[in-house]
Amino acid sequence: MAYAMKYERLEVRLDDEHIKKIGELKAAYHSSVSEAVRRAIDEAYEKVMLQKRLEAVKRMAETDLGEMPDPEELRRQILADYDKRYPDLP
Repeated sequence: MAYAMKYERLEVRLDDEHIKKIGELKAAYHSSVSEAVRRAIDEAYEKVMLQKRLEAVKRMAETDLGEMPDPEELRRQILADYDKRYPDLP
């Protein structure tokens, strides 16, 4: 089932340099100004989210987990934790 996208009007004040840049994006995307702005927002958002993910990975990589048990011992620990958390499940 297709549905209509809801759009909200937003007023943004731009100086001449930003107007020029939006015009260039509009031409590059072969789109309307609104679509060029939406794409620029999406690209900036993805860049910020990527940076956040990379920082999270870096923090995880720096975490000292100590010595990991062998796979069988790890399996026993996971199952024991599962049994404690969900005693009523098979």
